[in-house]
Amino acid sequence: MKSFLLVLAGSFAFAPVALAALPPAPTITVAATDIKQLQFDISPVTRANWYELWFKANPGAPWVEFTRTRVQRPRIRINTSVHLLDWRQARYFVKACNPSGCSQSNEVGVDGEQLAAIGYFKPQTPAADQLYGGGFALSEDGKTLAAVGMETVNGVQHVATIHVYRKTTATSGWRHESRIVPSTVQPDLYGDDRLAISFDGSLIAFGNPDEDHDLVAGAPDTGAVYLFRHVSTGWKQTQKIAGENFFNDMFGVEVRLDGAGTTLVVGHNTSGGLARPGTLEVYRDLDDGNDQFVHADTIPIPPLGDWPFNSCKGMDVSDMGHIVRVCGNFPQPNFVQVFLPTAPSSLQYTETARIEESRGEAVVIDSLGDRLIVQEGDEGIAFRHVATGWVSDGYLTFFSGAPDERRHMALSSDGKIAAIGSRNDNFVGRGPLYPPYQTSDQMTGSVSVFERLASGWTLRRIVKADSTNLQLFGFTVDLADRGRVLAVGAPGDRSKATGIDGNRNDASVQGRGAIWLY
Repeated sequence: MKSFLLVLAGSFAFAPVALAALPPAPTITVAATDIKQLQFDISPVTRANWYELWFKANPGAPWVEFTRTRVQRPRIRINTSVHLLDWRQARYFVKACNPSGCSQSNEVGVDGEQLAAIGYFKPQTPAADQLYGGGFALSEDGKTLAAVGMETVNGVQHVATIHVYRKTTATSGWRHESRIVPSTVQPDLYGDDRLAISFDGSLIAFGNPDEDHDLVAGAPDTGAVYLFRHVSTGWKQTQKIAGENFFNDMFGVEVRLDGAGTTLVVGHNTSGGLARPGTLEVYRDLDDGNDQFVHADTIPIPPLGDWPFNSCKGMDVSDMGHIVRVCGNFPQPNFVQVFLPTAPSSLQYTETARIEESRGEAVVIDSLGDRLIVQEGDEGIAFRHVATGWVSDGYLTFFSGAPDERRHMALSSDGKIAAIGSRNDNFVGRGPLYPPYQTSDQMTGSVSVFERLASGWTLRRIVKADSTNLQLFGFTVDLADRGRVLAVGAPGDRSKATGIDGNRNDASVQGRGAIWLY
């Protein structure tokens, strides 16, 4: 019996295994079918068990598998970054596969689809002078966009309303989710740095520095900050924080949240009734079930001399607890202050560094607090943190526009992608641009996107609106998803379109504004 089993086993060991034939080669087509999305349609073939999408960034890059799908779904949708992809050189193909191997489709490029892949967000109402896109914020996961517009509410003109957009799933598009009106309906004279959102898009902080606290006579522009939370029934105002009841305090002129949505930093102009522009108030959500922020600390401005020549402005917050702020001591150059909690659980902050050689008017910092960029006009001055402190990390320069003292800069959470807007730029073209660049006498605006490589900061791409209208494109910018999502505000856009992806080339209604998504 034993020998018989050995013979039988041997016969199985040498029996030939019949493999299925390879699938026929499929054919594919590609088009931009939604915001920041490419769709590859695959002609179904027999004997295939799955399909693979392969991608090559440029002629010198290797082919890599991007994703795969079941044979029952011969269609692949992928997200793309309009501002980072090299649309002229990127190539794709699909493999039809079974256990025997794969057969390759035709190779396709995507040049020509970049403009259709750009998102275009407009006010929901057709009124003029809404300046939409002058203030907005992106959640770091890239799935929630909050934008401020000026509307007429209950007969009051120029009331700030907040519109929230949500990306529904990973492979579908954007929709308008909500219109939020703060509990106090008063005119808002506009500002670009007073909207913040948590990492997951569930908490929004909005500052109205022009609000008159309790309508006190003779005390305009006292300001207030509103907190809105996304709950099961929609968006709910959970808190209003009022500033000092002093003239021109402008509490909420700058507002920042950390990624977790537990630290709120508010900028304002006075302290005890005295002019101290750039004073910061820090609030913490103590996670005690009350969903309320409580005051933790005041960060006064350093003794700089008499206002208005000496003040602070342009602050930002990291997810590790850093607070950074630009201060000026005219005629000396501006400098950056870096603050950290005095202990991990402390609610008090102390200055841990001062970057004297920074200059500039605004500052952004990455999530870990390792890199920051100071804005000076239309260029960026980069710094990185090492064991001995903060050291220079290069310059981000490539602009043709005039200097602008308002924040128009963003840094990705990982500190590797930066975007700087130039609303006065006069480059010619639409969407992503490639050298050689051409200029004209039309200042349509642009955004320069930089990448931090091992060799230093380098220009990755220049992007423009998909329109030649004068619209202050680049007035505001934001980055999300480690730089893979770029949003650009154009508060001067004149198109009468409403909602998402309307007519981009109309120019019939003054000052409606827009946000472009890349």
